[in-house]
Amino acid sequence: MEKVILDIAGMRCGACAVGIELTLGKKKGVRSAKVSLIERMAVVEYDPAIVAASDIAKTVNDIGYIATARR
Repeated sequence: MEKVILDIAGMRCGACAVGIELTLGKKKGVRSAKVSLIERMAVVEYDPAIVAASDIAKTVNDIGYIATARR
């Protein structure tokens, strides 16, 4: 397992954070996702053999936010 930190723009409320967590939690290869509205970021634990960090960020972008993986 690996971890990626995503900076996320566009979250306005707690429901946004929960929605992102639920969406990422359903993605194949994602073990856990913790989203912080205050810090505008997510910490995602995932299996790189199944999903790439860029695909995880794209999933967040596809639901209307702007996610960028930290390097």
